Amino acid sequence: MTSNEFNAKIDELWSQTKAGNLPREERFVAIERLTDRYITATGKRPDPSQLDRLATLCLYEEVTDDRPDKMTLEEYPIMSDEQYARRTEGKHVRRHGKDGKLLPNKTEIPLNAAFDYGTDGKNYRTPKRRPLSTDEASRADAKLTRNKERRRKYNEFIKPGIVEVSYIGD
Repeated sequence: MTSNEFNAKIDELWSQTKAGNLPREERFVAIERLTDRYITATGKRPDPSQLDRLATLCLYEEVTDDRPDKMTLEEYPIMSDEQYARRTEGKHVRRHGKDGKLLPNKTEIPLNAAFDYGTDGKNYRTPKRRPLSTDEASRADAKLTRNKERRRKYNEFIKPGIVEVSYIGD
């Protein structure tokens, strides 16, 4: 059995499954028989792309489940490629309602965006200063020079003066 014949057999299994003619248990048996025949004929395992197609065929019911609340109803939900793209990147999402208004983009936030937040909602990221704009930097320099002048005047004011000792009497 060649690789092309194997792909044709996989296509045939897909068409039977989509038509509803191949129940889950029979599909598993057919997939196992097909891979065993391929291994005995060629002496090697199928390509990773072919194995991926067969694995998706095993999980046909889970992958084709298009309920919008599948993630909350199932303990271990499996997403199709389109569902994953819809959740993570916002692809294939209807953005306009019946009234023509733009709907909010329903995408997930990447996990690394929430990485530094604790369960209490606090941000525990190490703080980083933003660079100052030229206007802010010039104002800060003006304050610094004004503060230096104020400090000089204050230090001069509180500086201990010369103590003159005078004796009364004698």
